[in-house]
Amino acid sequence: MTVFQESGLLFEFADGNCFHIEKDPLVTNGCSSTSNNMACECVSVIDKRHCFIEAKMSAPRGPGGNVKDLRLNGKSIPSTWTAFDNYTTFLRNISKKFIDSFSILLSLSQGRHGSERLKAIQLPDKHLNFDRLRFILIINFTVSPGHYIDKQSMSVLQDALKNEMRPFLKIWNIPDTSVKVVLPEDAYRLLKVPVRLSS
Repeated sequence: MTVFQESGLLFEFADGNCFHIEKDPLVTNGCSSTSNNMACECVSVIDKRHCFIEAKMSAPRGPGGNVKDLRLNGKSIPSTWTAFDNYTTFLRNISKKFIDSFSILLSLSQGRHGSERLKAIQLPDKHLNFDRLRFILIINFTVSPGHYIDKQSMSVLQDALKNEMRPFLKIWNIPDTSVKVVLPEDAYRLLKVPVRLSS
């Protein structure tokens, strides 16, 4: 069993079905020229889909809001930021994590870093089916007492993330329905991600 905690959530994956990609040397060591690779938490195969999974404890509600009411990673937004800048930064960072993770896994699965690195990927299927990918952002608002978000806000955030990722999705001809933004209970109930609130 592969078990780890992130953003107030406990993830428990069966042995051999979790590539903890954010711990991969391509992320932790970066590139010699830029050192700015980013990655989501992990990749797992669920229902024959490669699921790229990222977790956050909070998210901005969107552009045009009152910046003093917004939070990013559980902290108040600096008063010098505007709501639009904060929202855009959040979306671009999440998008980059998913795109970099896809690139890393694809390069490893094609043997670009040698057969030993390919063998080390803890996934039952190491070759990506571009029609069966999921990019799952789990927002754990339950750890923020008094914080409320409705389903419409989650839908707006999902649409915004799809829009941010659309050039990448279009290049690889990946359906935009592969991008999901969910609360923890929906990640477990609807998408079968083995996640629960950590105690």
